[in-house]
Amino acid sequence: MKVKEIMNPITDHLSPEDTLQSAVVKMRTTVREDRPGVKGLVVLNERGELVGVLTIKDVLRAAIPVYLDTRLSKLSWDGMLEEMARKVACRRVKEFMSKRLVTVPEDAPLMACADLLIQEKMQRLPVLNKDNRVVGIVYIKDIFNVVSQIFLDQEKCKL
Repeated sequence: MKVKEIMNPITDHLSPEDTLQSAVVKMRTTVREDRPGVKGLVVLNERGELVGVLTIKDVLRAAIPVYLDTRLSKLSWDGMLEEMARKVACRRVKEFMSKRLVTVPEDAPLMACADLLIQEKMQRLPVLNKDNRVVGIVYIKDIFNVVSQIFLDQEKCKL
C-alpha cells in the first residue's frame, strides 16, 4: 500500500503572514474525519510551496516564552498562560511555525512512512507529489488504522 492511498487531501492551509489568532481559528474549524479541529496545518507561501507546519504545540510554545525559567511552576501565577496567550495572538505564523520540513512522497510505501514518523517522533507528515507540491497529510493514526485493521481481520489469537 502507498501513502497516497491513506493520506488526507489538503483542504486548508496557513500563510506565513497569518496571525496566530487566525491560525487557531482555522485549526479549530478545519474538518477532518467529519469532525472540526486539527492539531496542525501546513504553511504555504504565495506560490503554494511548503514553507512550514504549525501545530498546537507550536501555538502553546508561543505562549510560553523561551526566556522564562524551565521550572515554570516556581514562578508562574494564576492567569499567566492566559496573559501570555493574549500577548502573542497577533504575532505571525512565520515566527512560530516549524521550518524543519520532513515530508514523504505520495508513492512511498507505508512502511517507509511509518518508520519516518517513528524515527522523527512526528504525528503527521506532509505528502508531496512528483512536482514537490503538497497534496496531503498522513497522520500516525492513519498508519495505526491500517495496522489495527489487519489485526482485527485475523483470526483471534490463541494463547
